[in-house]
Amino acid sequence: MKKLFTFILFVISINSGFSQILPLPSRLTTAQNGTQIISTLTPLSLTAREDTIFWQIINGNVPDFLRNLVEITSTVNISGTNHTINYFVIPDYMAIGCDSDYFLCPMTPLLAQRIADYIGFSLPTRKMVDDIWQTATVKMAPQSISPSPQMTTVPVFATHDSMVWNQRLTFLTAHPLGELISGDKKDVIISNHIYGNPAPCRVVIYGWHYQNGTPIQPLYYGHEETYADYSHGIRLVQNEIYVDGCLNTVQNILQSAILCILLSDEGVISNPRYPITPPNITKPISFCVLDNNLGSIKIIAKNVSNILGYKISLSHDGKCFELPQNYSGNNITINNLTVDTIIYVKIAAIGFNGGVSEYSEVLGATTKNTNYYSHYLVINAFDRVTAGNTFDFIRQHGSSINNIGQCFSSATNEAVTDSLILLNNFNALDYIVGEESTANETFSAQEQLMLTNCNVHYFISGSEIGWDLDYLGSATDKDFYHNYLYATYVEDAPNNQSSTYYNATLTPPNISPILFTFDDGTNDTYDVRYPDVITPNTIGTWQGEQIAYFDAFPAKCAGSFYWNKMVYLTIPFETIYPESKRDEIMNIVNTIFFMMNSKNEINKNNDIRIFPNPANKLITIQSSFNLCNNEITIYNIQGVEMLSFDKLGIVQHDAENKITIDISMLPEGLYFVTIKGKEIFYKEKIIVIR
Repeated sequence: MKKLFTFILFVISINSGFSQILPLPSRLTTAQNGTQIISTLTPLSLTAREDTIFWQIINGNVPDFLRNLVEITSTVNISGTNHTINYFVIPDYMAIGCDSDYFLCPMTPLLAQRIADYIGFSLPTRKMVDDIWQTATVKMAPQSISPSPQMTTVPVFATHDSMVWNQRLTFLTAHPLGELISGDKKDVIISNHIYGNPAPCRVVIYGWHYQNGTPIQPLYYGHEETYADYSHGIRLVQNEIYVDGCLNTVQNILQSAILCILLSDEGVISNPRYPITPPNITKPISFCVLDNNLGSIKIIAKNVSNILGYKISLSHDGKCFELPQNYSGNNITINNLTVDTIIYVKIAAIGFNGGVSEYSEVLGATTKNTNYYSHYLVINAFDRVTAGNTFDFIRQHGSSINNIGQCFSSATNEAVTDSLILLNNFNALDYIVGEESTANETFSAQEQLMLTNCNVHYFISGSEIGWDLDYLGSATDKDFYHNYLYATYVEDAPNNQSSTYYNATLTPPNISPILFTFDDGTNDTYDVRYPDVITPNTIGTWQGEQIAYFDAFPAKCAGSFYWNKMVYLTIPFETIYPESKRDEIMNIVNTIFFMMNSKNEINKNNDIRIFPNPANKLITIQSSFNLCNNEITIYNIQGVEMLSFDKLGIVQHDAENKITIDISMLPEGLYFVTIKGKEIFYKEKIIVIR
């Protein structure tokens, strides 16, 4: 058996075009070839045989040509809309050995499922088998052996393997190993007919197409789950697939009442697997994603003894994710990403002894970390499983932080309490509490201690924090609520009427009020049924002030703030819409944190204009105040100072509030202009073109 093929290791990329590979160890040069493995397997009992096959495969004794997966594409019209699915399969049936001497190895469906679970794969359905045959570049003619009691033994397996190889040789010159093959075996498939018959469960087989496309074997489930004969082949399918260009899984699609027809001609397959217990790998809950540097992020997960590494999937919008890549360890850096953007991340744990967990919640980070930025840490503490919690509200929080020109990293609240990340390393916190309430735990004692001991600005939003901490909480909870959020709980919803009032107004000092609406369950997040009504805490030295009220009841407060330190909203930030309103509010939060020192300070940012932008030779800065009293600096995207006030080529000074600057010496690219003074801190991107 001849071949030429190069094994490809994991490729780091966020481009959907990268190669998908079989996640098994490299084959050792000392591993048995196909002829040797046949001799090893022949005298063994079924149990011993299948244990040996499993051990050989998970230790990488598979031919190289099987390792590069082949993409299958299918488009189906569902209710007038075309949906395209892309999935990835091994190019031939599962084999043991090397490329020059391999053994196409029949096995029971129980062993096939065990192998699939170990590497995070699946088995195909009948529809998928038909799609694979249509896509195959090598369509072999089925070759059968007369039925006999010996057809379930290794010697007959080997005889058929030789028959298949002799025919495969006739295609080899035009179609080398690694091309997609069909027609050489029947498929062991996923089907509703695995279950629902007299015990035990059944092996379901289908396929073995003639070269005209007609299958020899119709769907058949007459054999028990421990049966395997020479004609059976195991085609492994990667669990992660694309549906309409976005990451999904084989299981999700088969269990979907709408999308199941993309992969199934039996309708929904609610239990798309054979009946063995999969490895129990816990979904990651303690991890963080850090803005590591320009074009780079770092992912740190809690060190867990039975976890080998992680599948990491990336996205630019937090909804449509790329196919994952596998990484070892729990401290992972990903470089060569787009600069000055947001990368969203979800991860799945890979077990040391096989198995893959479910995917985590979504976190994210910017890729523009420079020293002069005010760096936010977004913490997701909304763990409650409730209607509308999509565990991806980093999208709303992170995008608004990015849209006001700041960079951010993010973490789960478990990562904070596990000390994977230090709060004092950041300038500000954005704490997502959502509808977290007594059903879970809002601000555990450990979280309260860590937050009160850190010296950073903090923005906290959530609808039931006061109900949980102040109304139902312990003395410690009440103290935290009064003296850290500067608030006192009043009632559970405006006028104690839930699901009624969804309009509010932000009232920042010395700035025009911002009217906004929050979600009633029809605007992409969840119904804020019980937004707490509070009063700012006026007890003691540290006194909060009102920053928001409910429009229907202007006297009912929806948020408090403390100068240069804290903002608290009883309306979850992620539920505010549209995006432009969230950006306005986030800009106010940032202003309170970094641009105001007292209530008498005037916000001058809205009075500044920099134009033209993009610019070629000159830019003009115009404001309503004296620019000469402030420090003006221009940085490149790496954060390196390019021009400062005493070096600026000011070619025209129309007035104290308007200057023109020569930027002709700057290379083409993205820059940042900062204006700093006692009462102002302003940043704006400019683009220099040549």
